[in-house]
Amino acid sequence: MILTKYNREIAHQMVDAAPDGHTIEVKPAKRSIEQNRYYWAILGDISEQVVPGKDYEPSIWHEYLRGLFLPERIVELPDGSLKMLDPSTAELKRDEFSEYLEKVIKWAIEHDVKFSEDTRRLSDQR
Repeated sequence: MILTKYNREIAHQMVDAAPDGHTIEVKPAKRSIEQNRYYWAILGDISEQVVPGKDYEPSIWHEYLRGLFLPERIVELPDGSLKMLDPSTAELKRDEFSEYLEKVIKWAIEHDVKFSEDTRRLSDQR
Protein backbone atom coordinates (compact mmCIF):
# COMPACT_ATOMS: atom_id res chain seq x y z
CA MET A 1 0.00 0.00 0.00
CA ILE A 2 1.39 3.38 -0.97
CA LEU A 3 0.77 5.76 1.91
CA THR A 4 3.95 7.78 2.03
CA LYS A 5 6.76 9.04 -0.18
CA TYR A 6 8.96 6.30 1.28
CA ASN A 7 6.45 3.56 0.30
CA ARG A 8 6.28 5.02 -3.20
CA GLU A 9 10.10 4.83 -3.48
CA ILE A 10 10.05 1.19 -2.33
CA ALA A 11 7.36 0.44 -4.93
CA HIS A 12 9.55 2.01 -7.64
CA GLN A 13 12.47 -0.16 -6.54
CA MET A 14 10.30 -3.27 -6.67
CA VAL A 15 9.11 -2.40 -10.19
CA ASP A 16 12.69 -1.82 -11.33
CA ALA A 17 13.77 -5.18 -9.85
CA ALA A 18 10.80 -7.19 -11.20
CA PRO A 19 11.73 -9.84 -13.78
CA ASP A 20 10.44 -9.52 -17.33
CA GLY A 21 6.98 -10.94 -17.83
CA HIS A 22 5.64 -9.90 -14.42
CA THR A 23 2.71 -7.53 -13.99
CA ILE A 24 2.07 -4.70 -11.59
CA GLU A 25 -1.41 -3.71 -10.45
CA VAL A 26 -2.24 -0.34 -8.95
CA LYS A 27 -5.75 -0.06 -7.59
CA PRO A 28 -7.66 1.88 -4.97
CA ALA A 29 -7.42 0.63 -1.41
CA LYS A 30 -10.25 -1.44 0.01
CA ARG A 31 -12.30 -0.24 2.93
CA SER A 32 -10.33 1.05 5.88
CA ILE A 33 -10.12 -0.46 9.34
CA GLU A 34 -11.83 2.67 10.71
CA GLN A 35 -14.71 2.28 8.26
CA ASN A 36 -15.07 -1.36 9.26
CA ARG A 37 -15.10 -0.56 13.00
CA TYR A 38 -17.73 2.13 12.44
CA TYR A 39 -19.88 -0.24 10.36
CA TRP A 40 -19.86 -2.94 13.03
CA ALA A 41 -20.67 -0.37 15.72
CA ILE A 42 -23.71 0.66 13.66
CA LEU A 43 -24.70 -3.00 13.31
CA GLY A 44 -24.41 -3.37 17.09
CA ASP A 45 -26.77 -0.42 17.60
CA ILE A 46 -29.19 -1.85 15.04
CA SER A 47 -29.12 -5.30 16.68
CA GLU A 48 -30.04 -3.80 20.04
CA GLN A 49 -32.88 -1.58 18.82
CA VAL A 50 -34.64 -2.55 15.59
CA VAL A 51 -36.65 -5.66 16.47
CA PRO A 52 -37.70 -5.50 20.12
CA GLY A 53 -38.07 -8.94 21.66
CA LYS A 54 -35.87 -10.58 19.02
CA ASP A 55 -32.16 -11.13 19.47
CA TYR A 56 -30.53 -10.79 16.06
CA GLU A 57 -26.74 -10.65 16.23
CA PRO A 58 -24.87 -7.92 14.29
CA SER A 59 -23.69 -10.61 11.84
CA ILE A 60 -27.33 -11.37 10.94
CA TRP A 61 -27.94 -7.66 10.28
CA HIS A 62 -24.77 -7.62 8.17
CA GLU A 63 -26.21 -10.42 6.00
CA TYR A 64 -29.57 -8.71 5.76
CA LEU A 65 -28.27 -5.22 4.91
CA ARG A 66 -25.70 -6.30 2.37
CA GLY A 67 -28.48 -8.27 0.68
CA LEU A 68 -30.57 -5.09 0.58
CA PHE A 69 -27.90 -2.71 -0.66
CA LEU A 70 -25.29 -4.70 -2.61
CA PRO A 71 -25.89 -6.52 -5.88
CA GLU A 72 -25.22 -10.21 -6.30
CA ARG A 73 -22.53 -11.11 -8.81
CA ILE A 74 -22.55 -13.79 -11.46
CA VAL A 75 -19.21 -15.41 -12.21
CA GLU A 76 -18.21 -17.98 -14.79
CA LEU A 77 -16.56 -21.08 -13.35
CA PRO A 78 -13.77 -23.01 -15.11
CA ASP A 79 -16.26 -25.56 -16.48
CA GLY A 80 -18.27 -22.77 -18.13
CA SER A 81 -21.12 -22.88 -15.65
CA LEU A 82 -22.36 -19.73 -13.98
CA LYS A 83 -22.62 -19.20 -10.25
CA MET A 84 -24.39 -16.47 -8.31
CA LEU A 85 -22.19 -15.06 -5.54
CA ASP A 86 -23.47 -13.23 -2.51
CA PRO A 87 -22.43 -9.60 -2.29
CA SER A 88 -19.32 -8.88 -0.25
CA THR A 89 -18.45 -5.75 1.69
CA ALA A 90 -14.85 -6.94 2.00
CA GLU A 91 -14.30 -6.36 -1.71
CA LEU A 92 -15.53 -2.76 -1.67
CA LYS A 93 -13.11 0.07 -2.23
CA ARG A 94 -13.13 2.92 0.31
CA ASP A 95 -15.47 5.16 -1.69
CA GLU A 96 -17.82 2.24 -2.45
CA PHE A 97 -17.87 1.25 1.21
CA SER A 98 -18.64 4.88 2.14
CA GLU A 99 -21.65 4.79 -0.20
CA TYR A 100 -22.76 1.51 1.35
CA LEU A 101 -22.34 2.95 4.86
CA GLU A 102 -24.49 5.95 3.93
CA LYS A 103 -27.28 3.59 2.82
CA VAL A 104 -27.01 1.60 6.06
CA ILE A 105 -27.05 4.80 8.16
CA LYS A 106 -30.10 6.10 6.28
CA TRP A 107 -31.85 2.76 6.77
CA ALA A 108 -31.00 2.79 10.50
CA ILE A 109 -32.31 6.34 10.93
CA GLU A 110 -35.53 5.40 9.11
CA HIS A 111 -35.89 2.57 11.65
CA ASP A 112 -35.42 4.94 14.61
CA VAL A 113 -31.98 3.69 15.62
CA LYS A 114 -30.27 6.01 18.09
CA PHE A 115 -26.54 5.75 17.63
CA SER A 116 -24.51 5.09 20.76
CA GLU A 117 -21.77 7.37 21.99
CA ASP A 118 -19.17 4.83 20.80
CA THR A 119 -20.70 4.76 17.32
CA ARG A 120 -20.76 8.56 17.11
CA ARG A 121 -17.12 8.68 18.25
CA LEU A 122 -16.12 6.18 15.55
CA SER A 123 -17.98 8.28 12.97
CA ASP A 124 -15.54 11.10 13.59
CA GLN A 125 -12.56 8.79 13.00
CA ARG A 126 -13.55 7.33 9.64
